[in-house]
Amino acid sequence: MALEVRPMWEGSFGAEISGFDMTRETGQEDWRRLVGASHTHGVIRLRGQKADPAALLRLASRFGTPVPHILTHFHVEGHSAVLKLSNIVTDGKQWGIYDGANYWHTDMAFEDPPGAATIVYALKTPRQGGATRVADMYAAYDELPDAMKKRIDGLVVLHHYGNRDDLDENSTGSASKLTDEQKKQVRNVFHRLVRPHPVAGRKALYGVSGSSFGIVGMPDDEAIDLLNELKAHATQERYVRELEYGPGDIAVWDTSCTLHAATPLAPVDSPDDPMARLLHRVSVKGRSPLFS
Repeated sequence: MALEVRPMWEGSFGAEISGFDMTRETGQEDWRRLVGASHTHGVIRLRGQKADPAALLRLASRFGTPVPHILTHFHVEGHSAVLKLSNIVTDGKQWGIYDGANYWHTDMAFEDPPGAATIVYALKTPRQGGATRVADMYAAYDELPDAMKKRIDGLVVLHHYGNRDDLDENSTGSASKLTDEQKKQVRNVFHRLVRPHPVAGRKALYGVSGSSFGIVGMPDDEAIDLLNELKAHATQERYVRELEYGPGDIAVWDTSCTLHAATPLAPVDSPDDPMARLLHRVSVKGRSPLFS
C-alpha cells in the first residue's frame, strides 16, 4: 500500500498517515514524506503499529538523534532514550511520568540544543480520556498583529527545567520532580522566541509556556507579562486540538512548531484497569538525516 498523508483535523494542522507498517521495509522517498509531513503539519499519527523499544528507536532516528531524558528513573530498562509515561502506580511506585506534563510546554526546550520532535507509542490507553492537547504555533505566530511580530522577532528567551506557572515540585501542576543529582544538571539555556523551522523555514512561536522564565534584556516582570500574553494567545481554542491514541498508535509532534499538554488521568493500581495508560516516548534532537 502506498503511503498516504491526509488531514487529521480541519485545516493544515495535523496529518494522519496510512499505508505505513513498521514491520515492513520502507523506501527512502516514503520516509521523507513521513518525516516531512511532521515538519509541515506539526503533528502526525500512525495507527495500529507494532513497536518494541528497539523498533521505536529506529523509527525515531529518522526524525533526528534520540537522546536520554533527564528523568533517568523512568527510562525503559536497556533503552535509555525511551521514557515511560503512565498513570499506573503499584505498591506506591509509579510506572512512568504521571503528573509532570499536565501543563502547556515544549519538550526539551530546557536543553541546548533543544528537542526537535517527540515520538510516542501507545501500549495501553484508557477507555476514555487520556488525549494529548496540542497547539499550532505556526498559526499562532501567523495570526499575531504586525506590531507584536515586530516587537518579538529577535527576542531571546531564558529556559530551564520547570513550569513557570507552578514551581511547587510537589504539585500535580509542576514539572516532574527531580532527584538531587538530576537538579545539579539543570542550567539556563537560551532560545529565540520566534524560530524559523530548521527544515521547513516557516516561523513559529517557541516555548512560550512551561520552561520559559525570562527574556534577555527585559525586566523580569515585563518578560513574564509578555510570555503570559503570548501563551494566552497561543492556547486559544482555535489553535488547539485533541490528539487521541489507541493501543498500537504512534504519534509524532514537531517541537519546533507545537505546544502540548497531557490530559490528567486519575492514578490506577493495575495495568489491567480499563483506565490505565502506558506510553513509550522518545525525544530527538537535531535535523532528520533525511533532510541534512
